[in-house]
Amino acid sequence: MDLLKDETIINICFSESETISTYLRVYLAKERLTNKQLDVTTQLVVKYAQYVKDNVREPYASTLLFSTEVRKEIYTKLNISAAHFTNTLKPLVDKGILAIEDDRYLMNPEILPSKKLVFNFKIDAVKK
Repeated sequence: MDLLKDETIINICFSESETISTYLRVYLAKERLTNKQLDVTTQLVVKYAQYVKDNVREPYASTLLFSTEVRKEIYTKLNISAAHFTNTLKPLVDKGILAIEDDRYLMNPEILPSKKLVFNFKIDAVKK
């Protein structure tokens, strides 16, 4: 008898920002982001997703995302200093969430949420 069912579907309904935050908590769990790093990443992804939805392509989407105005909007919303925001970006680069090219930050589009996230659990057979 198999212990696991073949499929269980859980539908989750949140605001766009909450959905992105929840998705990133799961998707980036192995990166062990601090709460502030996750908050900054969430805000960056929310803005970036809006640019993508508005058909803004790279490198323009990242240029807009890391403009002085948007950076200020994000760190003000998160109630952190500009320096704290800037210091948070380096670990995000180290973890592959952001990249630096020609002294400019770029968003990794691979972390944009998808509507469906599938987990496949496998039980390792323990040999005795």
